[in-house]
Amino acid sequence: MTTTARFHFSLRLMAVLALVLLPLQLLAATPLPKLAAPPEGERWFSIIMGDEQVGFGQTTVTRTASGYQISSRGSVKMKVMGFSREASSTESYQVAPDLTLRSFQVQNRIDGSPVDIDGEVTPKGITVRTHSANGNKERILKVKGPVYPPHALNLYPLMRGAVPKKTYKVQYLDPEAVKVKQAKVEVIGQETLDGKPVVHLKNDLYTMVDNDIWVDLAGNVLKESVRDGLVVTLARDEATAKAELAEAAMDKKDLVYDFSLIRVAPSLEHPERMQKLVLQITGIPAEQRLLQGAWQRAERQPDGSVIFTLPNPGPAAEELPAQADLQPGERTPSDNPEIVSRMKAIVGDEKNLAQKVARLAAWVAAQIKADVIDSQSPLETLQKGRGNCQSHARLYVSLARAADIPTRFVSGLVYQGDGFLYHSWAESYLEGKWVSVDPTFNQVPADVTHIKLIEGDSLDELGSIAGMIGRAQAKVLEKR
Repeated sequence: MTTTARFHFSLRLMAVLALVLLPLQLLAATPLPKLAAPPEGERWFSIIMGDEQVGFGQTTVTRTASGYQISSRGSVKMKVMGFSREASSTESYQVAPDLTLRSFQVQNRIDGSPVDIDGEVTPKGITVRTHSANGNKERILKVKGPVYPPHALNLYPLMRGAVPKKTYKVQYLDPEAVKVKQAKVEVIGQETLDGKPVVHLKNDLYTMVDNDIWVDLAGNVLKESVRDGLVVTLARDEATAKAELAEAAMDKKDLVYDFSLIRVAPSLEHPERMQKLVLQITGIPAEQRLLQGAWQRAERQPDGSVIFTLPNPGPAAEELPAQADLQPGERTPSDNPEIVSRMKAIVGDEKNLAQKVARLAAWVAAQIKADVIDSQSPLETLQKGRGNCQSHARLYVSLARAADIPTRFVSGLVYQGDGFLYHSWAESYLEGKWVSVDPTFNQVPADVTHIKLIEGDSLDELGSIAGMIGRAQAKVLEKR
Protein backbone atom coordinates (compact mmCIF):
# COMPACT_ATOMS: atom_id res chain seq x y z
CA MET A 1 0.00 0.00 0.00
CA THR A 2 1.45 3.39 -1.04
CA THR A 3 1.82 6.30 1.34
CA THR A 4 -1.05 8.12 -0.41
CA ALA A 5 -3.24 5.05 -0.24
CA ARG A 6 -2.41 4.57 3.44
CA PHE A 7 -3.27 8.24 4.07
CA HIS A 8 -6.70 7.97 2.40
CA PHE A 9 -7.34 4.63 4.20
CA SER A 10 -6.56 6.32 7.51
CA LEU A 11 -8.95 9.14 6.70
CA ARG A 12 -11.70 6.65 5.84
CA LEU A 13 -11.00 4.68 9.04
CA MET A 14 -11.11 7.86 11.13
CA ALA A 15 -14.40 8.80 9.50
CA VAL A 16 -15.87 5.36 10.24
CA LEU A 17 -14.63 5.50 13.82
CA ALA A 18 -16.12 8.94 14.22
CA LEU A 19 -19.50 7.65 13.05
CA VAL A 20 -19.26 4.70 15.44
CA LEU A 21 -17.94 6.57 18.45
CA LEU A 22 -20.22 9.58 18.19
CA PRO A 23 -23.38 7.64 19.02
CA LEU A 24 -21.50 5.95 21.89
CA GLN A 25 -20.47 9.31 23.28
CA LEU A 26 -24.00 10.58 22.97
CA LEU A 27 -25.26 7.37 24.60
CA ALA A 28 -22.80 7.83 27.47
CA ALA A 29 -24.37 11.18 28.29
CA THR A 30 -27.92 9.92 27.88
CA PRO A 31 -29.72 9.55 31.22
CA LEU A 32 -30.91 6.12 32.23
CA PRO A 33 -34.64 5.47 32.66
CA LYS A 34 -35.69 6.95 35.97
CA LEU A 35 -36.05 4.57 38.87
CA ALA A 36 -39.72 4.86 39.85
CA ALA A 37 -39.36 3.55 43.42
CA PRO A 38 -36.75 2.11 45.77
CA PRO A 39 -36.34 -1.68 45.77
CA GLU A 40 -38.55 -3.15 48.48
CA GLY A 41 -37.56 -6.09 50.65
CA GLU A 42 -34.51 -7.20 52.60
CA ARG A 43 -30.87 -6.91 51.55
CA TRP A 44 -27.79 -8.31 53.34
CA PHE A 45 -24.13 -7.26 53.14
CA SER A 46 -20.70 -8.37 54.33
CA ILE A 47 -18.03 -5.81 55.20
CA ILE A 48 -14.53 -6.99 54.26
CA MET A 49 -11.15 -5.52 55.16
CA GLY A 50 -8.26 -7.33 53.54
CA ASP A 51 -9.25 -11.00 53.63
CA GLU A 52 -11.22 -10.72 56.86
CA GLN A 53 -14.90 -10.13 57.42
CA VAL A 54 -15.09 -7.26 59.90
CA GLY A 55 -18.80 -6.55 59.86
CA PHE A 56 -22.21 -7.05 58.35
CA GLY A 57 -25.18 -4.93 57.35
CA GLN A 58 -28.84 -5.47 56.58
CA THR A 59 -31.34 -3.05 55.02
CA THR A 60 -35.11 -3.39 54.61
CA VAL A 61 -37.38 -1.13 52.56
CA THR A 62 -41.10 -1.41 53.28
CA ARG A 63 -43.91 0.50 51.58
CA THR A 64 -46.17 2.47 53.94
CA ALA A 65 -49.40 4.41 53.48
CA SER A 66 -47.46 7.68 53.14
CA GLY A 67 -44.20 6.54 51.57
CA TYR A 68 -41.60 4.07 52.79
CA GLN A 69 -39.88 2.86 55.92
CA ILE A 70 -36.15 2.31 55.46
CA SER A 71 -34.67 0.21 58.27
CA SER A 72 -31.14 -1.01 58.74
CA ARG A 73 -28.88 -2.62 61.29
CA GLY A 74 -25.24 -3.46 61.25
CA SER A 75 -22.07 -3.95 63.20
CA VAL A 76 -18.39 -3.53 62.40
CA LYS A 77 -15.09 -3.81 64.25
CA MET A 78 -11.89 -2.73 62.52
CA LYS A 79 -8.25 -2.47 63.52
CA VAL A 80 -6.22 0.07 61.56
CA MET A 81 -2.70 1.22 62.41
CA GLY A 82 -2.99 -0.19 65.92
CA PHE A 83 -6.34 1.47 66.65
CA SER A 84 -9.57 -0.47 67.10
CA ARG A 85 -12.97 0.96 66.21
CA GLU A 86 -16.19 -0.82 67.06
CA ALA A 87 -19.60 0.45 66.06
CA SER A 88 -23.10 -0.94 65.73
CA SER A 89 -26.39 0.67 64.82
CA THR A 90 -30.09 0.07 64.37
CA GLU A 91 -31.83 2.72 62.27
CA SER A 92 -35.35 3.40 61.05
CA TYR A 93 -36.40 6.25 58.74
CA GLN A 94 -39.89 7.23 57.63
CA VAL A 95 -39.69 8.88 54.22
CA ALA A 96 -42.02 10.30 51.59
CA PRO A 97 -42.48 8.61 48.18
CA ASP A 98 -39.58 10.75 46.85
CA LEU A 99 -37.44 9.53 49.83
CA THR A 100 -37.36 12.91 51.60
CA LEU A 101 -37.02 12.47 55.35
CA ARG A 102 -40.02 12.72 57.68
CA SER A 103 -38.97 11.10 60.96
CA PHE A 104 -36.29 8.77 62.31
CA GLN A 105 -35.09 6.59 65.20
CA VAL A 106 -31.43 5.60 65.53
CA GLN A 107 -29.62 3.54 68.16
CA ASN A 108 -25.83 3.71 67.96
CA ARG A 109 -23.14 2.07 70.05
CA ILE A 110 -19.70 3.45 69.25
CA ASP A 111 -16.80 1.85 71.10
CA GLY A 112 -19.26 0.64 73.73
CA SER A 113 -20.99 4.00 74.35
CA PRO A 114 -24.74 4.00 73.58
CA VAL A 115 -26.43 6.98 71.93
CA ASP A 116 -30.13 6.99 70.99
CA ILE A 117 -31.45 9.61 68.58
CA ASP A 118 -34.96 10.29 67.33
CA GLY A 119 -36.74 13.18 65.70
CA GLU A 120 -38.91 14.48 62.91
CA VAL A 121 -38.94 17.11 60.17
CA THR A 122 -41.04 20.19 61.04
CA PRO A 123 -41.62 23.56 59.33
CA LYS A 124 -38.97 25.04 61.67
CA GLY A 125 -36.34 22.42 60.84
CA ILE A 126 -35.43 18.96 62.06
CA THR A 127 -36.21 18.37 65.72
CA VAL A 128 -33.57 16.02 67.17
CA ARG A 129 -33.67 14.37 70.61
CA THR A 130 -30.46 12.75 71.85
CA HIS A 131 -30.29 10.30 74.77
CA SER A 132 -26.86 9.28 76.05
CA ALA A 133 -24.72 8.99 79.16
CA ASN A 134 -24.40 12.78 79.00
CA GLY A 135 -28.15 13.19 79.50
CA ASN A 136 -31.10 14.03 77.28
CA LYS A 137 -30.93 16.94 74.85
CA GLU A 138 -33.27 18.42 72.26
CA ARG A 139 -32.42 20.85 69.49
CA ILE A 140 -33.58 21.99 66.07
CA LEU A 141 -31.35 21.68 63.02
CA LYS A 142 -32.02 24.57 60.64
CA VAL A 143 -32.17 23.43 57.02
CA LYS A 144 -33.10 24.79 53.61
CA GLY A 145 -34.53 22.40 51.08
CA PRO A 146 -35.25 18.68 51.29
CA VAL A 147 -33.21 16.36 53.52
CA TYR A 148 -32.75 12.64 52.91
CA PRO A 149 -31.68 9.68 55.05
CA PRO A 150 -28.15 8.42 54.31
CA HIS A 151 -29.57 5.32 52.62
CA ALA A 152 -31.08 7.51 49.87
CA LEU A 153 -27.71 8.76 48.59
CA ASN A 154 -27.26 5.78 46.26
CA LEU A 155 -30.86 5.99 45.02
CA TYR A 156 -31.12 9.76 44.50
CA PRO A 157 -29.30 9.86 41.10
CA LEU A 158 -31.18 6.83 39.76
CA MET A 159 -34.54 8.36 40.67
CA ARG A 160 -33.52 11.36 38.55
CA GLY A 161 -32.25 9.48 35.54
CA ALA A 162 -28.57 9.08 36.53
CA VAL A 163 -26.95 11.19 33.82
CA PRO A 164 -23.36 9.98 33.30
CA LYS A 165 -20.64 12.45 34.35
CA LYS A 166 -23.19 14.50 36.25
CA THR A 167 -22.70 15.32 39.94
CA TYR A 168 -25.74 15.53 42.22
CA LYS A 169 -25.73 17.48 45.49
CA VAL A 170 -27.81 15.87 48.23
CA GLN A 171 -28.57 17.08 51.77
CA TYR A 172 -28.65 14.17 54.20
CA LEU A 173 -28.90 13.56 57.94
CA ASP A 174 -25.73 12.17 59.51
CA PRO A 175 -27.07 10.44 62.67
CA GLU A 176 -23.62 9.83 64.15
CA ALA A 177 -22.55 13.50 63.94
CA VAL A 178 -26.18 14.68 64.49
CA LYS A 179 -25.80 17.13 61.62
CA VAL A 180 -27.27 17.82 58.22
CA LYS A 181 -24.51 17.51 55.63
CA GLN A 182 -24.23 17.86 51.88
CA ALA A 183 -22.86 15.01 49.78
CA LYS A 184 -21.73 15.12 46.19
CA VAL A 185 -22.68 12.00 44.24
CA GLU A 186 -21.10 11.65 40.82
CA VAL A 187 -22.42 9.28 38.19
CA ILE A 188 -19.34 7.71 36.58
CA GLY A 189 -21.41 5.75 34.08
CA GLN A 190 -23.00 2.42 33.28
CA GLU A 191 -20.78 -0.65 33.64
CA THR A 192 -21.01 -4.41 34.10
CA LEU A 193 -20.39 -6.17 37.44
CA ASP A 194 -20.51 -9.97 37.65
CA GLY A 195 -22.36 -10.01 34.35
CA LYS A 196 -25.03 -7.53 35.49
CA PRO A 197 -25.55 -3.99 34.18
CA VAL A 198 -24.82 -1.52 36.97
CA VAL A 199 -24.45 2.20 37.54
CA HIS A 200 -21.07 3.24 38.95
CA LEU A 201 -21.37 6.09 41.48
CA LYS A 202 -18.76 7.97 43.48
CA ASN A 203 -19.40 10.17 46.52
CA ASP A 204 -17.38 12.33 48.92
CA LEU A 205 -18.65 10.97 52.25
CA TYR A 206 -15.09 10.29 53.39
CA THR A 207 -12.68 13.23 53.21
CA MET A 208 -9.66 12.69 50.91
CA VAL A 209 -10.81 9.11 50.20
CA ASP A 210 -12.68 7.78 47.17
CA ASN A 211 -15.93 5.97 47.85
CA ASP A 212 -17.17 3.98 44.85
CA ILE A 213 -20.57 2.30 44.69
CA TRP A 214 -22.07 -0.04 42.10
CA VAL A 215 -25.87 -0.16 41.99
CA ASP A 216 -27.97 -2.35 39.71
CA LEU A 217 -30.70 -0.80 37.58
CA ALA A 218 -33.35 -1.73 40.18
CA GLY A 219 -31.54 0.31 42.86
CA ASN A 220 -29.85 -2.54 44.75
CA VAL A 221 -26.34 -1.82 45.98
CA LEU A 222 -24.08 -4.68 44.89
CA LYS A 223 -20.69 -3.37 45.96
CA GLU A 224 -19.08 -0.43 47.75
CA SER A 225 -15.35 0.21 47.88
CA VAL A 226 -13.60 2.70 50.16
CA ARG A 227 -10.07 3.81 49.28
CA ASP A 228 -9.57 1.49 46.33
CA GLY A 229 -10.68 -1.63 48.13
CA LEU A 230 -9.31 -0.99 51.63
CA VAL A 231 -12.82 -1.66 52.94
CA VAL A 232 -15.32 -3.40 50.68
CA THR A 233 -19.04 -3.96 51.26
CA LEU A 234 -20.56 -6.78 49.21
CA ALA A 235 -24.17 -7.83 48.75
CA ARG A 236 -24.75 -11.33 50.08
CA ASP A 237 -27.23 -14.12 49.60
CA GLU A 238 -29.88 -13.74 52.31
CA ALA A 239 -29.92 -17.33 53.60
CA THR A 240 -26.13 -17.56 53.81
CA ALA A 241 -25.79 -14.11 55.38
CA LYS A 242 -28.37 -14.94 58.06
CA ALA A 243 -26.64 -18.20 58.94
CA GLU A 244 -23.25 -16.47 59.08
CA LEU A 245 -24.64 -13.77 61.37
CA ALA A 246 -26.16 -16.37 63.70
CA GLU A 247 -22.91 -18.34 63.82
CA ALA A 248 -20.86 -15.18 64.44
CA ALA A 249 -23.17 -14.28 67.33
CA MET A 250 -22.92 -17.78 68.83
CA ASP A 251 -19.16 -17.75 68.36
CA LYS A 252 -19.05 -14.47 70.32
CA LYS A 253 -16.98 -12.90 67.56
CA ASP A 254 -15.77 -9.35 68.09
CA LEU A 255 -17.54 -7.93 65.07
CA VAL A 256 -20.99 -8.69 66.56
CA TYR A 257 -20.36 -9.31 70.26
CA ASP A 258 -21.47 -5.93 71.56
CA PHE A 259 -24.24 -5.77 68.96
CA SER A 260 -25.71 -9.15 69.85
CA LEU A 261 -25.48 -8.92 73.66
CA ILE A 262 -28.97 -8.57 75.19
CA ARG A 263 -28.44 -6.54 78.34
CA VAL A 264 -30.59 -6.84 81.46
CA ALA A 265 -30.53 -4.73 84.60
CA PRO A 266 -30.03 -5.51 87.36
CA SER A 267 -27.63 -8.33 86.57
CA LEU A 268 -28.44 -11.94 87.49
CA GLU A 269 -26.22 -13.05 90.34
CA HIS A 270 -25.25 -16.73 90.49
CA PRO A 271 -27.37 -17.82 87.50
CA GLU A 272 -26.17 -21.40 88.02
CA ARG A 273 -28.09 -21.48 91.32
CA MET A 274 -31.38 -20.11 90.01
CA GLN A 275 -34.41 -22.37 90.29
CA LYS A 276 -36.89 -20.26 88.32
CA LEU A 277 -36.69 -17.54 85.67
CA VAL A 278 -39.46 -15.58 83.93
CA LEU A 279 -38.12 -13.45 81.09
CA GLN A 280 -39.91 -11.16 78.63
CA ILE A 281 -38.16 -10.75 75.27
CA THR A 282 -39.12 -8.30 72.53
CA GLY A 283 -37.81 -8.45 68.98
CA ILE A 284 -38.50 -12.13 68.28
CA PRO A 285 -39.90 -12.29 64.71
CA ALA A 286 -43.59 -13.18 64.50
CA GLU A 287 -42.81 -16.16 62.26
CA GLN A 288 -40.34 -17.62 64.78
CA ARG A 289 -41.61 -20.95 66.11
CA LEU A 290 -41.81 -20.97 69.91
CA LEU A 291 -40.46 -24.17 71.44
CA GLN A 292 -42.29 -25.71 74.40
CA GLY A 293 -41.70 -28.61 76.75
CA ALA A 294 -40.95 -29.49 80.34
CA TRP A 295 -37.85 -27.33 80.03
CA GLN A 296 -39.63 -24.08 79.16
CA ARG A 297 -42.98 -22.46 78.41
CA ALA A 298 -43.13 -19.71 75.78
CA GLU A 299 -46.17 -17.45 75.40
CA ARG A 300 -46.50 -14.72 72.78
CA GLN A 301 -48.15 -11.57 74.10
CA PRO A 302 -50.56 -9.18 72.30
CA ASP A 303 -47.72 -6.66 71.87
CA GLY A 304 -45.59 -9.27 70.07
CA SER A 305 -43.21 -9.92 72.95
CA VAL A 306 -42.65 -13.45 74.29
CA ILE A 307 -42.64 -14.50 77.95
CA PHE A 308 -40.42 -17.48 78.72
CA THR A 309 -40.91 -19.38 81.98
CA LEU A 310 -38.20 -21.84 83.02
CA PRO A 311 -38.81 -24.51 84.05
CA ASN A 312 -42.32 -24.92 82.70
CA PRO A 313 -44.60 -24.75 85.79
CA GLY A 314 -47.40 -26.75 84.19
CA PRO A 315 -47.69 -30.22 82.69
CA ALA A 316 -46.07 -30.38 79.27
CA ALA A 317 -46.00 -33.20 76.75
CA GLU A 318 -42.51 -34.11 75.61
CA GLU A 319 -41.75 -35.02 72.02
CA LEU A 320 -40.52 -38.54 71.49
CA PRO A 321 -37.06 -38.82 69.93
CA ALA A 322 -36.98 -38.94 66.15
CA GLN A 323 -34.85 -41.38 64.20
CA ALA A 324 -32.56 -38.47 63.28
CA ASP A 325 -31.74 -37.98 66.98
CA LEU A 326 -29.84 -41.28 66.91
CA GLN A 327 -28.37 -41.19 63.42
CA PRO A 328 -25.17 -39.53 62.16
CA GLY A 329 -25.77 -36.01 60.87
CA GLU A 330 -23.99 -33.95 58.25
CA ARG A 331 -22.03 -32.14 60.98
CA THR A 332 -22.37 -34.79 63.72
CA PRO A 333 -20.57 -37.91 62.42
CA SER A 334 -21.46 -40.27 65.27
CA ASP A 335 -20.49 -43.32 63.19
CA ASN A 336 -16.93 -42.14 62.58
CA PRO A 337 -14.45 -44.70 64.02
CA GLU A 338 -12.51 -41.96 65.84
CA ILE A 339 -15.70 -40.66 67.46
CA VAL A 340 -16.83 -44.17 68.42
CA SER A 341 -13.42 -45.01 69.87
CA ARG A 342 -13.32 -41.81 71.91
CA MET A 343 -16.85 -42.43 73.23
CA LYS A 344 -15.91 -45.93 74.42
CA ALA A 345 -12.79 -44.60 76.15
CA ILE A 346 -14.83 -41.96 77.99
CA VAL A 347 -17.85 -44.10 78.93
CA GLY A 348 -15.94 -47.26 79.81
CA ASP A 349 -18.16 -49.97 81.28
CA GLU A 350 -20.83 -47.52 82.54
CA LYS A 351 -24.36 -48.81 81.83
CA ASN A 352 -26.50 -46.02 83.28
CA LEU A 353 -27.51 -43.54 80.53
CA ALA A 354 -27.54 -40.52 82.85
CA GLN A 355 -24.02 -41.35 84.01
CA LYS A 356 -22.88 -41.76 80.41
CA VAL A 357 -24.22 -38.28 79.63
CA ALA A 358 -22.46 -36.83 82.66
CA ARG A 359 -19.15 -38.43 81.68
CA LEU A 360 -19.37 -37.27 78.06
CA ALA A 361 -20.32 -33.70 78.95
CA ALA A 362 -17.59 -33.44 81.59
CA TRP A 363 -14.96 -34.79 79.19
CA VAL A 364 -15.87 -32.33 76.41
CA ALA A 365 -15.92 -29.38 78.84
CA ALA A 366 -12.54 -30.34 80.31
CA GLN A 367 -10.68 -31.38 77.17
CA ILE A 368 -11.95 -28.85 74.60
CA LYS A 369 -10.69 -25.38 75.41
CA ALA A 370 -12.90 -22.40 74.59
CA ASP A 371 -11.87 -20.55 71.44
CA VAL A 372 -13.51 -18.04 69.11
CA ILE A 373 -13.09 -19.80 65.77
CA ASP A 374 -15.12 -20.52 62.69
CA SER A 375 -17.38 -23.53 62.78
CA GLN A 376 -15.52 -26.82 62.47
CA SER A 377 -16.29 -30.53 62.39
CA PRO A 378 -16.22 -32.66 65.57
CA LEU A 379 -13.16 -34.45 64.22
CA GLU A 380 -11.30 -31.14 63.92
CA THR A 381 -12.43 -30.27 67.44
CA LEU A 382 -11.00 -33.56 68.71
CA GLN A 383 -7.72 -33.02 66.90
CA LYS A 384 -7.24 -29.37 67.88
CA GLY A 385 -8.66 -29.61 71.41
CA ARG A 386 -10.22 -26.18 70.93
CA GLY A 387 -13.56 -24.84 69.75
CA ASN A 388 -16.48 -22.53 70.27
CA CYS A 389 -19.81 -23.43 71.87
CA GLN A 390 -21.05 -24.96 68.62
CA SER A 391 -17.90 -27.10 68.43
CA HIS A 392 -18.49 -28.32 71.99
CA ALA A 393 -22.16 -29.06 71.27
CA ARG A 394 -21.55 -30.88 67.96
CA LEU A 395 -18.83 -33.03 69.48
CA TYR A 396 -21.03 -33.93 72.45
CA VAL A 397 -23.99 -34.75 70.15
CA SER A 398 -21.73 -37.01 68.07
CA LEU A 399 -20.38 -38.82 71.13
CA ALA A 400 -23.83 -39.22 72.73
CA ARG A 401 -25.41 -40.63 69.57
CA ALA A 402 -22.45 -43.00 69.24
CA ALA A 403 -23.43 -44.20 72.75
CA ASP A 404 -27.02 -44.83 71.52
CA ILE A 405 -28.40 -41.87 73.49
CA PRO A 406 -30.99 -39.84 71.51
CA THR A 407 -29.52 -36.34 71.40
CA ARG A 408 -30.18 -33.13 69.48
CA PHE A 409 -28.31 -29.87 68.86
CA VAL A 410 -30.12 -26.75 70.14
CA SER A 411 -29.38 -23.04 70.22
CA GLY A 412 -30.74 -19.95 71.90
CA LEU A 413 -29.72 -17.59 74.67
CA VAL A 414 -27.77 -18.03 77.87
CA TYR A 415 -26.92 -15.51 80.57
CA GLN A 416 -23.23 -14.60 80.77
CA GLY A 417 -21.98 -11.60 82.69
CA ASP A 418 -23.79 -8.45 81.57
CA GLY A 419 -26.65 -10.08 79.71
CA PHE A 420 -27.82 -12.84 77.42
CA LEU A 421 -25.63 -14.08 74.58
CA TYR A 422 -26.45 -16.43 71.71
CA HIS A 423 -25.24 -19.93 72.51
CA SER A 424 -25.47 -23.58 71.44
CA TRP A 425 -25.82 -26.66 73.64
CA ALA A 426 -27.59 -30.06 73.43
CA GLU A 427 -30.52 -32.08 74.74
CA SER A 428 -30.38 -35.79 75.51
CA TYR A 429 -33.43 -38.00 76.03
CA LEU A 430 -33.27 -39.66 79.46
CA GLU A 431 -36.01 -41.49 81.34
CA GLY A 432 -38.84 -40.16 79.17
CA LYS A 433 -37.82 -36.51 78.97
CA TRP A 434 -35.36 -34.23 77.23
CA VAL A 435 -32.55 -33.04 79.51
CA SER A 436 -30.56 -29.94 78.59
CA VAL A 437 -26.82 -30.59 78.49
CA ASP A 438 -24.28 -27.77 78.15
CA PRO A 439 -20.90 -29.34 77.30
CA THR A 440 -19.23 -25.92 77.14
CA PHE A 441 -19.86 -25.22 80.83
CA ASN A 442 -20.30 -28.84 81.99
CA GLN A 443 -23.88 -28.36 83.15
CA VAL A 444 -26.23 -31.38 83.34
CA PRO A 445 -28.91 -30.20 83.41
CA ALA A 446 -28.06 -26.73 82.12
CA ASP A 447 -29.09 -23.79 84.30
CA VAL A 448 -32.46 -22.07 83.82
CA THR A 449 -30.97 -19.12 81.93
CA HIS A 450 -30.76 -21.34 78.82
CA ILE A 451 -33.59 -20.04 76.60
CA LYS A 452 -34.10 -22.46 73.70
CA LEU A 453 -34.98 -20.87 70.36
CA ILE A 454 -34.17 -23.50 67.71
CA GLU A 455 -33.50 -27.20 67.34
CA GLY A 456 -31.02 -28.37 64.69
CA ASP A 457 -27.91 -26.88 63.12
CA SER A 458 -28.67 -26.52 59.41
CA LEU A 459 -28.10 -23.15 57.73
CA ASP A 460 -31.86 -22.56 57.57
CA GLU A 461 -32.35 -23.38 61.24
CA LEU A 462 -29.45 -21.25 62.44
CA GLY A 463 -30.43 -18.41 60.12
CA SER A 464 -33.95 -18.31 61.52
CA ILE A 465 -32.80 -16.40 64.62
CA ALA A 466 -30.79 -13.82 62.66
CA GLY A 467 -33.89 -11.62 62.55
CA MET A 468 -33.69 -10.92 66.28
CA ILE A 469 -29.94 -10.29 66.58
CA GLY A 470 -29.39 -6.63 67.35
CA ARG A 471 -33.12 -6.07 67.88
CA ALA A 472 -34.02 -8.21 70.87
CA GLN A 473 -34.43 -6.70 74.32
CA ALA A 474 -35.07 -8.56 77.56
CA LYS A 475 -36.69 -7.84 80.90
CA VAL A 476 -36.56 -10.11 83.95
CA LEU A 477 -40.09 -10.47 85.36
CA GLU A 478 -39.29 -13.01 88.07
CA LYS A 479 -36.28 -14.88 89.37
CA ARG A 480 -35.73 -17.28 92.24
